[in-house]
Amino acid sequence: MFHHRQANAWNRPMVRVAIATLAMSLSTSALAASSARDGTAIALDRCLAVPANASTAGQTDCEAAALRGYDRRMNVAYAALLRRLPVPVGERLRRSQRAWLAYRNVEGITRDALYATRQGTMYVPMQADDAVVLVGDRARLLERYVRALEIG
Repeated sequence: MFHHRQANAWNRPMVRVAIATLAMSLSTSALAASSARDGTAIALDRCLAVPANASTAGQTDCEAAALRGYDRRMNVAYAALLRRLPVPVGERLRRSQRAWLAYRNVEGITRDALYATRQGTMYVPMQADDAVVLVGDRARLLERYVRALEIG
């Protein structure tokens, strides 16, 4: 229950300006995030939009191509990081990547088991997309690390 004093706080000019500024920054951030899509995601969307790829096989092929793209990007970023980082930090990255690969493999087994409980072909491309998301997230993270090293 609002008390009179609390309700008046929302009417203060500084509070209204702060709320308006926050709302604008959030909408600007959302717009920037949606327009900053990466090339692999754009290629995947284009592939999925082709009428010939409307089948389960077509969608799964598009997802497989995206997975290969993200895997390639992840490996390129990983190699770039190892070349640029001091040896002790590179060793930490190497351990981190090995742990992530183990996680990816176990997650794949879990994902396969989960989707094995579903019936219907619609789940095949969904399962493939889950793998794409996992590897894509790692690729983009390693690429951000590379960009961080390139700053000043």
